[in-house]
Amino acid sequence: MTDASHAMETRCSVAVFRGESLLLVRSEDYGREVWKLPGGHVRPDEGLIACARRELREETGLGVGELHCAFVLDVHDRETGRYLVEIVLMPSDPVTGEPQECEAGREPAFVAMDRLRRLPLQPPETEHLFGLRDLHQREITGEEPSPDYAHVRRIGPDSAQLT
Repeated sequence: MTDASHAMETRCSVAVFRGESLLLVRSEDYGREVWKLPGGHVRPDEGLIACARRELREETGLGVGELHCAFVLDVHDRETGRYLVEIVLMPSDPVTGEPQECEAGREPAFVAMDRLRRLPLQPPETEHLFGLRDLHQREITGEEPSPDYAHVRRIGPDSAQLT
């Protein structure tokens, strides 16, 4: 028998960048404000990409085309005892439209990247998102990444390598 306090949860989310902003969803978790990438838990009858698409649509009203894996984060929340694997996907093409509040208590918004470090982001993936944003700039917009993340370089269609 598995101890429920040590069960692993799998969450799929989507990192949508627009200029210098990232799409996040504001809500409450255990009675306090949290910000998360749009996403949620995988249903028994769906794959990871299907989950990410469904959650993005349910939480923001936005649709997305092709997705690819950006990074995977393994988290142990010591407060709750929960173990979480966060699979962050990223659209291959820009996402158009404006996010809408589709679920009560979940407010989607594009948030300026310079505010990220001041937000209670769950899971704690702020630094990963800054690196991902720079990869996004290089791949989608052709802009040069900031010097802080010049050590991350693309090595294949869906992967990055630290140098």
